Amino acid sequence: MTHKNPALRAGNVVSASSGAGAKKPVKPTKPQALMGKKPAKFALEGNKWIIEYQENESALEVANADITQVINLFACKNTTVIIKGKVNAVTLVNCTKTSVLVESVVSSVSITKSPSFALQITGVAPTIQIDSTDSGQIYLSKQCLGVEITTAKCSAVNVSLPVEGEEDGVFEEQAVPEMLKTVVQNGKLVTTIVEHAG
Repeated sequence: MTHKNPALRAGNVVSASSGAGAKKPVKPTKPQALMGKKPAKFALEGNKWIIEYQENESALEVANADITQVINLFACKNTTVIIKGKVNAVTLVNCTKTSVLVESVVSSVSITKSPSFALQITGVAPTIQIDSTDSGQIYLSKQCLGVEITTAKCSAVNVSLPVEGEEDGVFEEQAVPEMLKTVVQNGKLVTTIVEHAG
């Protein structure tokens, strides 16, 4: 401590022996979630394709996929995955700016917490489920127009439909409704889509 009084300044001398035996503070370790990037994984385990932590991959290809296999994508960024063949299901979780091109799906395509996704189905798929996702683009083939799209807590999701009578690759984009109106009728809730005129 520093004092203006010279008599007090002389009395506060730190001895050299007190600093030598003192322990240094222990540096705390980082939590596992902050340890850095996890290793990328692209592997078939049993009947599941595990595609994790891929970054800036322009054309990862799952070739010769079959009807029993499930494709799981997790935490991919700026990645394009091409799935050749008919698969059981496709799942995207926590992926950012990830594009998936799939021929056909037997059960469903599920997209959760994956902003700025793009999905193109060149064959058929019965169901697409989107949850907690902002900004997405879906391209459907002529065979896939019977698909059922379910959304929850989503915004800015667009579906591009093939234009009838035009060549392949010509699409018309339509927005998935985001604003709903709910009223009470005869003791029950009735929800309708809000349409804006103009």
